[in-house]
Parts: sequence; C-alpha cells; structure tokens
Amino acid sequence: MSDAVIERLRDQGLRLLATTFVCNAGVVRTKAVPAARLEALATNGVGMSPVMAVMAADGGITSGGGYGGPVGDMRLFPDWDAAVVIDPDTGIGWAPADQLSQELEPMSCCSRSALRRVVQAASADYQMAFELEFTVFDAEGDDPPVAHHGPAYGGVPLFSLEDLCIDIIEALDRVGIAVDQIHPEYGPGQIELSVAATTPVAAVDRYVLTRLVVRRVAQEHGLAVSYAPLTVPDAVGNGAHVHLSAWKDGKNLLGGGAGPHGLTTEGTHLVGGVVAGLPEAVGLLASGVLSYERLLPSRWAAPWATWGLENRESAVRLVQGTKTARPDSANVEVKVVDGSANPYLAAAALVALAERGMASMTALPEPVTADPAALSDAERAQRGIRRLPTDLGSALDELQFSTFFSETLSPELLGSFIAVRRYEHDTYGARPVADRIRAFRWVY
Repeated sequence: MSDAVIERLRDQGLRLLATTFVCNAGVVRTKAVPAARLEALATNGVGMSPVMAVMAADGGITSGGGYGGPVGDMRLFPDWDAAVVIDPDTGIGWAPADQLSQELEPMSCCSRSALRRVVQAASADYQMAFELEFTVFDAEGDDPPVAHHGPAYGGVPLFSLEDLCIDIIEALDRVGIAVDQIHPEYGPGQIELSVAATTPVAAVDRYVLTRLVVRRVAQEHGLAVSYAPLTVPDAVGNGAHVHLSAWKDGKNLLGGGAGPHGLTTEGTHLVGGVVAGLPEAVGLLASGVLSYERLLPSRWAAPWATWGLENRESAVRLVQGTKTARPDSANVEVKVVDGSANPYLAAAALVALAERGMASMTALPEPVTADPAALSDAERAQRGIRRLPTDLGSALDELQFSTFFSETLSPELLGSFIAVRRYEHDTYGARPVADRIRAFRWVY
C-alpha cells in the first residue's frame, strides 16, 4: 500500500513530507523527510526521543508515566492512507504519524493509538467533527493588532478577509477537507471554521491538518493565526468544539427515539455519560493554563456540567438539526474543548464517556433551558448543576484520581500527560493573564 501512495505523492510533486504527532502539551510536533527517503520511512519510520512525552509547550522537560531523561528511542510511522501533498508548488506534504517502539509496537504515549484503541473497542460507530475558532492577527509578536474589529458575525470583517477565507477553502479542498462554513466570530480578529464529520481518528487527523493549512495560508497573506484558548486580554476565547454522534445498525442513537428531544434509550444514557464524566475529563478537554480564562459563565463557553437542547451555556448542547434533516443530523456539541488540548485524547475521552454511559445506563439529568449562571446557588444545587473546575490545577486533581481514564488511556499515558500539564500550571498558572497569553499565543 505504501509503495502506491509514495508513487502518487511523488507524481503530485512531493518534495518534503512532514510527519506529525500531537504531544501531551497539545503541540503539533514534526519530523520531515525528503521525498527520496520515503521508502526508508515506510520500512523503518523516523526516530524521535521518547522524552517528547514529557516535553511542555515551552520546551521544558519534566518526567512522569515512566518517561523522562535522554535514553531511549521511538519511531514515527506515517499513516499512508492519510498522506497528502499540501502544496504542489513547493512540494510540502503531510501525514499523521503513530509513535511506535523499535519493536514496532505502539508506545504508551501515542495518543493517536489510544484513540484508535478506544474506537475499536466501542459498541457503536461514532462520527465526529471539529469547529475551529482562531484569531487572525496582522503580524506575530507580543501584542500584535488583530485583523478585524467586528462587528461580530459581520459582513464587514468577512469581506475585509474574503481573500483569506476563499484561499483557506481552496487549500483545504486540495487536501480533501470539505468546509461546511467559515465566518467572523464574536471576538476581535476571530474566525470560525467548521468541517464535515467523519470517523474519530480521521476527524482528529483532519482537525490537525486544517490547523496547519489555515496557518500556512494566513502566513502567505502576511497574517498570523492563533488557536490558543485566549489570545487577547478581556476578549472571548477560542474553542475547538466537538460534534459527536453514535450509530448502530445504520441508525443515529441521538435522534428518532422516544426520549427527550428525540433521543433513543441508548442515546439518553450516552448523553448522560458524557455529562456525568465532564468534571473528571475536563483536564483532557481544556488542558491549558489559559483554558479557564475562557471557561467563564455567561460567555457561551459552557463551564457547567449540564446539557440542554440548543443551550450554548451547557457544556453538552444537543443539536437536533432542522426537521428536514432529522434524525440523521442529531448530534451533541461538547463546547468545553479548546485548542490547547491534545485532540486525540479529547476525542478518546468523549467516546469513552459515551460508551461508559451506555454500558452503565447512566441516568440523563433534566435538561437546562436557561443560562445556569442566572439561577441561584440554591436552584443549581437542587438541580444538581455543577460548575466545572475553574483552574487547570483543580481539573488535573480530578483527572489524576480517575481510575476510569487511567484504565482507558493507560497509567503511563495519563501519568505523562498530567506531569506535563502540572509543569505548565506550576510554571505559569499564577502569572498575569497578559503574560500567559504572550507565552502561549503562538504555541497553539
């Protein structure tokens, strides 16, 4: 299979293939291989130090989960089925990579392998799609000007950036990614882009490639892009919302049923499982030291472990879709995910929670039909409405004691992930927001 793909890539003008993986810091890491070396890459992979499992976003190295220090090796093996030429003019290409040992077994730190394992063990077939929110700046730097000042969802910023938006759509089309929509969002310089749904591993691969392509196109326009959870002080943040649906025997479990708003019996347990598991999972979904500056009440960031029909202040928003598209269009949008997360781990966490909910027949709480922040403390307590952790340290505390995620991801993977995020929290968590933005704006 790799021989045919290699020949196709070369015919399409490939000169350099970037193999990428996402580390525990949520950073896209890469080793690039010249086109002349692709056969060797297919046979032997390309080497990378296992210390990447405990490398933080700032390049600092910690230890945990059995990882740390200068000794050892792992091999990056590209998924040839996903390999593409991004730009035939320059010859740059891309492929997602699995992290394997020298014995060609998945490394415990390989988040892509972990997601694949969770999906293969699932009782349902899952579809997933990401919404990408990002900030466009006129240049890089510590305090760069944004590329538009609104109004939110306005025609003015769209037409001022129309060349960028059209070039993004065309560049993504060249690599086989269909854009559902693109538009100016609420915040200064903010754009949102949605892509079509597919299976979870492919959806995350597509999300990673989309981020790279968008940033590359922006650079060609003399602009800079950031996916960080917060990029401008006192502005709304950037999310990476995940849309999830589950299917059995060709039927959508989230539509066409007799439960609330068309949920099937299994669908009610699925949504119940995701809602119930959010407090212990949020460290995997919103993993950065800026994430909790975004997850604030009444900002449509959904910092509450609740669900509701089209409720954008609930962490889990049930999307029925129009009556002409139901029940196939029904899905849940998990709004707490942001661009600092490792998306493979975020996707694995959501599928695992959905599966646990169905297996345990987790009860679905009553839907929330208003902004939970508008309710009194007593009303929230009576209805069991829980605020998600308010800082990364608290989120990691919940995650660290999760037997479920230790077993789902492996103790080594969870341990190395927590070690990296603890380092980042301990190093940056108490710094002023503006300093944290400068430290992480161009990392994501």
